Amino acid sequence: MSSHGVVLLHIARNPGSTLREMSEALDLTERRISQIVRDLADADYLAIQRVGRRSFYTVNESASVSHPALESILLRDVLGLLTSPTAQG
Repeated sequence: MSSHGVVLLHIARNPGSTLREMSEALDLTERRISQIVRDLADADYLAIQRVGRRSFYTVNESASVSHPALESILLRDVLGLLTSPTAQG
């Protein structure tokens, strides 16, 4: 899975994570996480809401997967498979 996919999955599971927490959990630099989050927001996969100094993320589960061969698949379907109890097992 790409770094973008890993970050998106982490945010789906932990929407209140800070960039630092994501960095530590995913073994990527904060700068890289920040760029990926911006990329995901620009692609309409994420919404970012600032509350004071914190950011909270919401995954746009209605977004289509951007790969041409998979464009009929919604993000909710992919995340559902990856976050199900059997996928975590």
